[in-house]
Amino acid sequence: MLEYLKKNPQKPEQLKAIQWARDILSTPHGYLILDTETTGLKKAEIVQVAVIDLLGNALLNTLIKPTMPIPRKTTAVHGIDDLMVANSPCFTQIYPQLKELLEDKLTLIYNSQFDCQIIKYCCELHQLEPIEIKPECVMMPYSNYIGEWSSYYGNIRWQKLPAGDHSALGDCLATLKVIQTMAETKI
Repeated sequence: MLEYLKKNPQKPEQLKAIQWARDILSTPHGYLILDTETTGLKKAEIVQVAVIDLLGNALLNTLIKPTMPIPRKTTAVHGIDDLMVANSPCFTQIYPQLKELLEDKLTLIYNSQFDCQIIKYCCELHQLEPIEIKPECVMMPYSNYIGEWSSYYGNIRWQKLPAGDHSALGDCLATLKVIQTMAETKI
């Protein structure tokens, strides 16, 4: 797909995505990148969380012991099982650090709706004050950048995170790479 973009002129939505990425990278201390791995998709708990800065430095990278077992089908996706998290901190233990990092900060997240929903659920589950995140979804500009049309939905097709390894830190770094790739595109 990137070869296609190199050979064809950009459309307005692609140009906006490129400019969006350039604007973000021009203020590297203004943003963080977050990713979570969870026990599932709904009413799920976080089993791993990572936060990096735009220089790729890990500010938080930890496994988390959930209150429920990790389903095997979920382990098959991210590779994290109950044994791996058995001696890890629980959400309430990492909450202060996570809150301090994210509270009122511009946070770049690939598919932000999912991760924000999971963080909100974990806060509610443990009766903790919600973390006020200022999320920016990276999936939407990247999908516009790729520009693949879905005739089924009549809109731009959402893109999976390329090169992510389904670890929270690996996916944070892959999200950073997506932003860098868009920003480096010649117009």
